[in-house]
Amino acid sequence: MSILLRNFRSWWQPPRNIMDRPDHRQVTFLELFYDLVYVVIIAELTHSLANHVDLEHLLQFSFLFVIVWWAWLNGTFYYELHGNDDIRTRVFTFAQMLCVMSMAVFAHDAIGSTSIGFAISLGAFQLILTYMWWRTGVHDPDHNPISVPYTYAYLTVTTLFFASIFVEPPIRWYLWAFATLIAILMPLLVFVLGRNNPVAQKHLEIASRASHSLVERFGLFTIIVIGEVIVNVVQGIAGQEQLTWGVGAIAVLSMVVAFAIWWLYFDTVSHRLPRQQFWSALWMYTHLPVTGGIAMIGAANLNVVEHVGETLPLEVRWLLVFSIITVLLGIAFLIHTLHPDEHFEPAYRNTQRAIIIVSVIISIFGFTTIAAVPLLACVVALLFIPIVVGLLNWSRISETLAQDVTT
Repeated sequence: MSILLRNFRSWWQPPRNIMDRPDHRQVTFLELFYDLVYVVIIAELTHSLANHVDLEHLLQFSFLFVIVWWAWLNGTFYYELHGNDDIRTRVFTFAQMLCVMSMAVFAHDAIGSTSIGFAISLGAFQLILTYMWWRTGVHDPDHNPISVPYTYAYLTVTTLFFASIFVEPPIRWYLWAFATLIAILMPLLVFVLGRNNPVAQKHLEIASRASHSLVERFGLFTIIVIGEVIVNVVQGIAGQEQLTWGVGAIAVLSMVVAFAIWWLYFDTVSHRLPRQQFWSALWMYTHLPVTGGIAMIGAANLNVVEHVGETLPLEVRWLLVFSIITVLLGIAFLIHTLHPDEHFEPAYRNTQRAIIIVSVIISIFGFTTIAAVPLLACVVALLFIPIVVGLLNWSRISETLAQDVTT
């Protein structure tokens, strides 16, 4: 019995002390599995927007995407700071995944007939994380100045979501919005409360430091959302009764848009660490509009295929233009939050300027009545400009560095 107890204690470990956070570690398969479960709920939100392209449903999509993105960030950040490769971490991660799957079941009409199920699922998710954040302080009393405010904040958020099932809309949505606002502002509150505590300040410095593994997690989540763009293109084509050259052209061009976004993000952002403290927080929060914009591109593509050979409806055209601009400007700002590169910084800055200029030009297409295929062709041509600018600059700088080494 004592052997079993000792083995169980080695398997069921306490949360990792934040002071033991490794500077370099490999993202685990459990983290990859956790990220993949969000594919389902993002797909549900994207398809819901694709079926109702108007301002009201765009706002609903944005609100729900913020909730889902924050849930992912919360679970990701906990594992980054306190996760272990033990049974305890796996059990609680799987419990979170079950809640996310439940949220996905009710996500298609979360601001409507399935809102109660969505609120209960999200409340359960928050309750699990509330318990996990609380236990970090139990096992490390020095961490209490951080874990206690987190615990109270998330307990409040959890209570608000559970309480919302007993009231009717629109009060239910007000409670959701208030709970989400608390969750988003909570890290700022923790920084303020821990400012005068030297031990807490040390913990906050470690918590706010973006690691290579965290950069990788954000990149993986971005890939997941880009994958939704491709899924929507395929579904749009599959829904056509007759495959024509126009449908094929839209499919290829839509895929190239996804390729270009991948290229810009993973060439300029994904492999680089952000500057610390304030800039690190901006780097994290800027990923919200970037990934949300990519998801909206997927919703737009599903509708673009249906209007091959004709002018896109106003709402579809603006959804496509607005989402692409959101992603481009987000990437441009992300470049600004990163550590300067000693040699290639001019290449990044020139690419950033090209992205901003291209965004302004693409915005003009929202006011036109150009047909679907020419519109996408123009967008693709414009997206290649910052890619080419980056390649030319990197090639020139690399050649100069090689010459300097030779001489």
